[in-house]
Amino acid sequence: MIPNEKVIANAGLLIQNGIIKQIKIGRESIEDKTVIELTDNEYISPGFIDMHCHLREPGFTKSETIASGTLSAICGGFCRVSCMPNTRPALDSPKLVKLVKDKAEQAGNALVSVIGAVTKGRKGKELVDMEKMVEAGVVAFSDDGSPISNPEIMREALLFSKKYKVPIINHCEVLTLSAGGMLNLGYVSKKLGVKGIPDSAESIMVLRDILLAEQTRGWVHIAHVSTAKSVKLIQWAKKQGIKVTAETCPHYLTLTDKDCLSLDTNYKVSPPLRTKQDVEAIKQGLVDGSIDVIATDHAPWHRSYKQKPWSQAKSGMIGFETAFAIGYQELVLKKYLSLERFIACLTTKPAQIINKPVQLTQGALASITIFDLSKRWLVREEDIVSKSKNSPFIGRKLKGKVTRVILNNTIFTIN
Repeated sequence: MIPNEKVIANAGLLIQNGIIKQIKIGRESIEDKTVIELTDNEYISPGFIDMHCHLREPGFTKSETIASGTLSAICGGFCRVSCMPNTRPALDSPKLVKLVKDKAEQAGNALVSVIGAVTKGRKGKELVDMEKMVEAGVVAFSDDGSPISNPEIMREALLFSKKYKVPIINHCEVLTLSAGGMLNLGYVSKKLGVKGIPDSAESIMVLRDILLAEQTRGWVHIAHVSTAKSVKLIQWAKKQGIKVTAETCPHYLTLTDKDCLSLDTNYKVSPPLRTKQDVEAIKQGLVDGSIDVIATDHAPWHRSYKQKPWSQAKSGMIGFETAFAIGYQELVLKKYLSLERFIACLTTKPAQIINKPVQLTQGALASITIFDLSKRWLVREEDIVSKSKNSPFIGRKLKGKVTRVILNNTIFTIN
């Protein structure tokens, strides 16, 4: 499949030295040297790209390493991932950017792009040397996990984004509104008798960032959109011609705050799971293009961080290995998006934002995902490749699975 173009059935590929030499369609031959053939139920796509994930290295290697995380990404069909800088220490210098890139190259799994911190130490007080970070190869800037609360810092970052054409990705959260909150403010929080986090904690900062982007003509990217109000604001901004892009995550397409009634901390994420109405609005945001990208926000945590009372447990869930199936079931099978548009949310659209072109054409680098739409499978903890197992989807039956990934000269077969 080539997003926004056509579906390729009965295909075959010839790859030499990591480059696509020929694509066979139907019964055409490829010099009798076809590297790989597809079954009737398999499709090919440019390699998936995840523009928002956490690899935890350096600093939190009990939960994930660059090697384990990039292998988990491959198992989900992701040939390239963009890692967030909320490591220890934060990725706020060219030296640390190089460290991550070197470790990713040594691992030999998914390619890694680095998202650099906006402020030194992610403390929100002083901008990093953004020019040197761009020279070191970062594809975007974010203090993810920590919102850029100071509007002057955000304004300065957006001015830089205009000059260098890289997005500023903000974790939109007004901390004074969310402080002490444990899950979405509403029926569930009241039933459990805990303080809730209002949707306005996200949407107020979304609006602030949109207005700052309008003023500076900079580029803001809204991370992990979770509310209907945020979708409306982004939709308005795009109609005004403001430079704003946005992403959501698979869990915001299918889970709601009612899932939190079990107090299973695998459902604890930031921003929190919202309502059924928010889920519907996010799907419609993907339909009308307000939301550009589906990103996993893969956030592995060792069980020692998650097997705690809800108030003490870390926020986050793993997402690489279930993202494709969740999106396929919720968006394609339920008739929100065509298969081509869904795949574009995982490939060409994130590629445009992080400026890492991906294409399935002769002469291009071999970065290919192969998936079987008919395959049904059970998410089992023992099959998860990530070092952490904090997924609320364990035990769920899914349809649609990545079966193989081709990256450069390597063919990965996915069980």
